[in-house]
Amino acid sequence: MFFLKFLYIIIVVFLVLCNTVIQVTGYMASGAVTDADTARHLYYLFLAALVPMIGTMAVCFVVFWLFFVYWILWPYRAIRNLRCLTTTTFSPNVAVVCSVLLPYIGHIFDVFILRDIARRQQKLLDGRGIQYTPVTGRDLVIFLAFILVGIVVAFAEIADSWSGCFAACAAMVGLMVSYLRVLRPCVEQGNMLYKLHEEDVLRAKVDEVLREREIEKAAREIQEAKFDE
Repeated sequence: MFFLKFLYIIIVVFLVLCNTVIQVTGYMASGAVTDADTARHLYYLFLAALVPMIGTMAVCFVVFWLFFVYWILWPYRAIRNLRCLTTTTFSPNVAVVCSVLLPYIGHIFDVFILRDIARRQQKLLDGRGIQYTPVTGRDLVIFLAFILVGIVVAFAEIADSWSGCFAACAAMVGLMVSYLRVLRPCVEQGNMLYKLHEEDVLRAKVDEVLREREIEKAAREIQEAKFDE
């Protein structure tokens, strides 16, 4: 979730800087600036927005690919850990194949993968009587809607223009926000189940040690009884 939140902030900053560059460029190109000092100040403002915008684009590119790697690894690890406690519709490998190797359509599978993970987690927590923040069907529908919008934007190639670029960035931000709303409860529930599983394993080890000690104690008592005889 760190990469997702950071990428969201970077895109918002990029949009602000990009809008500043566009506004300053349009104002300078309109010929309305006749004063030399004003023109110089606008030029400095243009550079002050352009340079960070380029740097933000580079950072955004790096963070995006880091997030893409996380996008692949998280469902794999989540399903693998969940299968230690219950069954799942998707296996870890199938989830990766559906999510990554199927162009565009694979992102739609992400909704069903997250839905399956959330339902399995919530069923396990319900069985233990533990409260949690559920993944609502509305959030899943909104997430699916933004995925479809992103696919349309990618196919329509509207990002070739400035207005299209803003629309594409807005769709990406909406996609990330909706994904974060679905992902956060899944991560929290997964962490709770992981802690419970660790406690169960530790308790089982303690019981095993106590059982071995009781067996050893009983064996010693039998040997002592035989010796007394």
